[in-house]
Amino acid sequence: MSSTAVLFIYAVGAALLGFWAVARYPAIGPQTFRSALLATIAAFALQSEVPVGVAYAIASGGPAVALVFVVLPAFALLFWA
Repeated sequence: MSSTAVLFIYAVGAALLGFWAVARYPAIGPQTFRSALLATIAAFALQSEVPVGVAYAIASGGPAVALVFVVLPAFALLFWA
C-alpha cells in the first residue's frame, strides 16, 4: 500500500473521529462562530509542528507510533475544529 493511501485512510478515520467527538460531546467544542474560527486558526497553527513531531516519533518508536500518536490526533483536531 502506498504512503498516500495510508495517509488518506488516516485522514478519513480522523474525520470520523473528529465528527464523532463533535456529535458525542457538543459542549466541549466551539459554541460560537468566533470560537470556531479561533479553534480552526489554532489547529492550523499547530499543524506546522506536526513534521517535527513525526520525525521525533519515527526516531523514537517507528512509523506506526508516528501515525497513531502524531498524525491521527493532528488530523482529528483539524476536523474537530
